Amino acid sequence: MQNRWHCLKNLKTDSEGNIRARAVVPAGSPWFSGHFPGNPILPAIAQLAIVFDMIQEAIGREQNPGAVNRVKYRRIIRPDEAIYVVATPVDGKAGIFSFQMSVDAETACKGRITTDSIK
Repeated sequence: MQNRWHCLKNLKTDSEGNIRARAVVPAGSPWFSGHFPGNPILPAIAQLAIVFDMIQEAIGREQNPGAVNRVKYRRIIRPDEAIYVVATPVDGKAGIFSFQMSVDAETACKGRITTDSIK
């Protein structure tokens, strides 16, 4: 999935429901506008948006974002870096996923996100 904000590539879901993708946020993305001139970093909300978009694309239907919790940001993400994203369903809890974003095999962000299907 590609839009003007970011690009998801190699989106896959395995038999256990784990969702994986590679994401890239190009330097020209609006996410970097003003955040910060001369030292661009991907805002936290953009990282969550990538995870949500990946889950929504994998599920194949429109979702409402729900709660986000236990989120930890550990590494700055720069324009054009390859971001590896994994979302794993939490056992017995429909619509809840634990997720991790990594760059260069280093955890950039991890946490939990909840989605609800739009009826």
